[in-house]
Amino acid sequence: MLAVISQKRKTVAIALVGALCLAAVFVLFAPHVSAQASLGLEFPQASGLGTTDLKMLIARIVRIVLGFLGIAAVIINIYAGYLWMMSQGEEEKIEKAKKILLNGVIGLVIILSSYLIVSYVISRFSEAINSGPDQAGGRNDYIYNGEALGGGILENVFPEPGSNGVPRNVLIMVTFKEAIDAATVLDTNNVPAACNGFAAGTCGFLKTFNVNNQEVPSVKIINRSQNNQVLAANQVVAMTNNNHTFIFDPVAYLGSESGDTNYSINITDQVRKTGGSPAFLPGGYLWSFGVSSVLDVTPPRVETIVPGAQNAVAKNTTVQINFSEAVNAISATGLATGNPNEPFNNILIQYTDANNNVLYMSGTAKISNRFRTIEFISSIPCQLPVGQQTNSCGVVPTCFPGPEDFQVLIKAAQVNDNHETTNLLSGITDSTGNSLDGNNNGIADGPDADNYSSNFSTTADLDLTPPHITAIVPVQATASAPKNSPIEANFNEIISAGSVVSDNFRIFETSCNSGADFPQSSSCYPAGGFGVYKEDADNVSKVLLRTYDPYLDGLKSYNPRLNAQLKDLYQNCFNPAVGPCSAGQNSPGCQ
Repeated sequence: MLAVISQKRKTVAIALVGALCLAAVFVLFAPHVSAQASLGLEFPQASGLGTTDLKMLIARIVRIVLGFLGIAAVIINIYAGYLWMMSQGEEEKIEKAKKILLNGVIGLVIILSSYLIVSYVISRFSEAINSGPDQAGGRNDYIYNGEALGGGILENVFPEPGSNGVPRNVLIMVTFKEAIDAATVLDTNNVPAACNGFAAGTCGFLKTFNVNNQEVPSVKIINRSQNNQVLAANQVVAMTNNNHTFIFDPVAYLGSESGDTNYSINITDQVRKTGGSPAFLPGGYLWSFGVSSVLDVTPPRVETIVPGAQNAVAKNTTVQINFSEAVNAISATGLATGNPNEPFNNILIQYTDANNNVLYMSGTAKISNRFRTIEFISSIPCQLPVGQQTNSCGVVPTCFPGPEDFQVLIKAAQVNDNHETTNLLSGITDSTGNSLDGNNNGIADGPDADNYSSNFSTTADLDLTPPHITAIVPVQATASAPKNSPIEANFNEIISAGSVVSDNFRIFETSCNSGADFPQSSSCYPAGGFGVYKEDADNVSKVLLRTYDPYLDGLKSYNPRLNAQLKDLYQNCFNPAVGPCSAGQNSPGCQ
């Protein structure tokens, strides 16, 4: 009787071992599949763009082969267990079963080891051949908690991670997706003269915290070329105008006149959201870039303003101003009240009413597109057609009066006789503090010589047609996408830069795909982070997503996705989500 019980226990044990091995085989060797587009879904909608690395395709084949071998090994183990169970105590049959079982286990160990070795070799090979031109000239680019950029709390950082040739007089700019407690970033009790003109609590030297009996600044500017020397808190002026975007201005120029210098910026884990919770995981967020030996004294220019003076546009338009380079986010954004003597007044939009009164538009100016684009949106609700309560976003858009003629005035900042900016808040400046070059003479002359003006007209009509995608790159289920190439979606019209943000366009591991919503876990997103932006040509927009070093993992499948909150210049959402689909895909959003 005891022998029978012992035999049953052995059988159960063998069955459990076999089941665990079989589960391990399927988990480890299951091939990844690129996600297909999800177009035309119910609101909120999403468009998924598939991309797969060629090395991943090779890895899939290896996984499949090893998977079959693993299944064979498990079957052999099950067979050995069956022989043992049916041996009825015969030593010869038991010994045979033991040998088969031993060989099966050895086979599984070899197969699992082969998988690990192959994965490691392909991963190292991938890194060797895909360093790409975007890496900082062979420099060791430090990054920590990189998923926070794009997939986490950070929308944009400037200079971009891994960039080279950054001028010594650069301003460091950071945009958060959530409101940050400014008192955990800047010291409101230690305010330098450079903060004159700023509202209380919005400008000061860096805040310090006692960590392990050392005073540590809230944001570390680290000179990697000088033994990781960190700028002291009173060597950096921090400022904000909305608790979302912060600018950090080193008192002295970064780097050296004699050569390039490597820097890292660490936003520490001492920074808190307005509710008091930590903004980052332990260690904070860190990114790196290379500083050149020169100063940037070239002023920024206005490249385009949309709408232009050629044709009147629907009155629910957005005014989009595109600059030649990144501009100072604080002096370029704010709430316009309609009073030209009150802040925000660096961008004024005016018109003349029927009684010849000059009126100024109220609205909001926001910056986006890697700090290169400012968009002004009216605060006046539109009157929609009878029977229609909302647009494709499910809201009432805002309008300019129409039909009407408007003038846009963009102010240059005050400068001294050496063309140096004397007041950052007095007009538009670039990321190194140079005032706007409104007359395109290459010199910052200040107001009024460098104020830039443009005109546009509105009709009495509304444009309520949503945008749609005309092409995507890489195409659906591509199996040869370089891991550092941008992901692109081409639209049929100009897209609002303010809607091209990482909350509306992301890339994540396909294994994290759980429907139309974006994954919550930061581990689902690229380790180096990512940024989104747009480029315009011929009255259409290309929306792009760029990942940063170490880019995408060549052994994983990814799902880029655009949601319905992407908008055109007339505030219409990408709803329904219409775009190209893969061959044989049947979806209401396919075209």
